[in-house]
Amino acid sequence: MTGETPRLTLDFLIGMLKQVIEQNSSRDSGKITSATWGPETLLEDTGFNSYDFVEMIFKLEDHFDIEIDYNANNNVNDVKTIGELYHEILKLLANKQAA
Repeated sequence: MTGETPRLTLDFLIGMLKQVIEQNSSRDSGKITSATWGPETLLEDTGFNSYDFVEMIFKLEDHFDIEIDYNANNNVNDVKTIGELYHEILKLLANKQAA
């Protein structure tokens, strides 16, 4: 590994979201396949829930070697769409690179 921060793409994030949702054994997989997956897609329309959110945070932190503060006062908690989540993660990666 070169020490460079991995690049985040919307497709990569969507793939990661699907993986987290599919790994939850109580999930209705029909909702995953019926959802339209794009930047305007509401996370709730994909079946994404608070448990998935925590799992997603851990995966993102591990993959990108970042810390995501997900306390109640953080913007990442207010995201409603896949696009909003994508942009919040991009901000965190930019802050890491600037540090």
